[in-house]
Amino acid sequence: MSTGFYELLGVAPEADAAAVRAAYQEQVAQTVRRLRAAEARQQDTATLEARRAALAEAMAVVGDPVRRRRYDRFRELARVGFPTDLDELWRQASPSLVDPAAAAALEAVRTLTSLRVGDAVGQVEVAVPEPEAEPTVPTSETLGPAVSAPPAEPLPPTPRPAPGPAMDRSLPRADVQRLYDLLGPTGAWLRAAREARKLDLDALSESTKVARRFLEAMETENWGALPAATFVRGYLRVVLRTLELTPDADEAEEAVQAYMARFHRARG
Repeated sequence: MSTGFYELLGVAPEADAAAVRAAYQEQVAQTVRRLRAAEARQQDTATLEARRAALAEAMAVVGDPVRRRRYDRFRELARVGFPTDLDELWRQASPSLVDPAAAAALEAVRTLTSLRVGDAVGQVEVAVPEPEAEPTVPTSETLGPAVSAPPAEPLPPTPRPAPGPAMDRSLPRADVQRLYDLLGPTGAWLRAAREARKLDLDALSESTKVARRFLEAMETENWGALPAATFVRGYLRVVLRTLELTPDADEAEEAVQAYMARFHRARG
C-alpha cells in the first residue's frame, strides 16, 4: 500500500491544523536542503523534486478541512474494505462528500417545512383567473387638452471606478525564491505570492484580464473548475509575469511545466 498523506507528513491522523502545518514546513525544509545539496553535487534530483511535489499535494488535502474530511473517510473505507453494493458505498461515503453547512440547511428544510425533500413533486392544480375586460382606449374627449411634458433633466455623469491597489514591488527577490522553495509549483505558492504582493483576487484579475473565478481555481487547485490546459498554461504565464515571480524565462517555463504536470495528473 502506498504511503498516505499523514505518513508522508509525519503526523498522526488526529493532528490539528497547526501541527500539520508545522510538520509540512519541517519536511519541506529538509527536502529543500537535500535538493540544494544534490544540485551542488550535480546529482539526479528527480526523486527529491517528486517528494516536494508530493508534500505540497499532501498539504493541499490535509490542510483543507473539506478535502481532509473526504480523504479521512475514504482512507477508513480502504482500511476496512469498500462495500460491493453501490448503494451501501454511497450511504457510507456520502456524509464526507456533502458540505456540513449544506447538510444542516437540508435538515432544517426537512424539519421546518412539510415538503418532503428529495421526493417527486406531484401535479398541482392551479386556478386560472378569468380574463380581464378589454381596456378602453383613451380619446381626446376623456383626456382633455394636451399637456406638454417638462423637459427631461440631463443624467449625472457616470462615476469612473477608483483604481485598484498598486502591487507591492518591495518584496526582496530572496523572499520570492523562499516562497517557491517552501511551497513548490502549487496553487498555495500562487496565493502566497499574490498576498505577499498585497493584491487581492479582484485586483489581480483586473491586471491580468483573467477571470477571478479562474484565478481562484488555480490557487485552490480546483482543477475541475478550470478550462482546457492551453488556457490554464497561458493564464499561469500571465500571472507569473504580473507578480514578477520568475524574472528568468527558463525559471518561468520550469515553474509552468511543474504546475501543469499537477494539472494533468489531476485531470487525467
